[in-house]
Amino acid sequence: MEAPKVRNFYAVKVTGGQEISVAIMLEERIKTNGIGDVYSIIVPPGLKGYVIVESSGPHVVKFIIAGIRHVRGVAPGLVPKDDIMKMVSKKQTGPSIKTGDMVEVVSGPFRGMQAQVMSYNADRGEVVLNILESAFPLQVTIPVDQIRPVKKT
Repeated sequence: MEAPKVRNFYAVKVTGGQEISVAIMLEERIKTNGIGDVYSIIVPPGLKGYVIVESSGPHVVKFIIAGIRHVRGVAPGLVPKDDIMKMVSKKQTGPSIKTGDMVEVVSGPFRGMQAQVMSYNADRGEVVLNILESAFPLQVTIPVDQIRPVKKT
């Protein structure tokens, strides 16, 4: 019976801004050499200068990064799995709002105007607003990142 494979995450230091190109070069090297002990290559958004490699051991990581341009080495230690999950999990974007809240539009053609939330579609990231500073009833649909909550109801 074969022992279960150990999977650890190793941080590979790279030149800032070259994370994606290094990840592509690592992938090509893994494919051409038939290395089966690398399970994933992660380019974390918001973490400049690092590529995370999931592998069975540090010797495998050192082998695949040897001679690759823009690679500065392997950071000492392991990256905890919890940190990886935080990096790659989907975060809620935009303010937490609900129908009836008072908001201010912070960008776009209605910038600076006060409005009331009529409906909020979290899946599409859009909000339907009733512009209060208009002379007639005006409802507009804008992205949720263009508003700022003013007063909760």
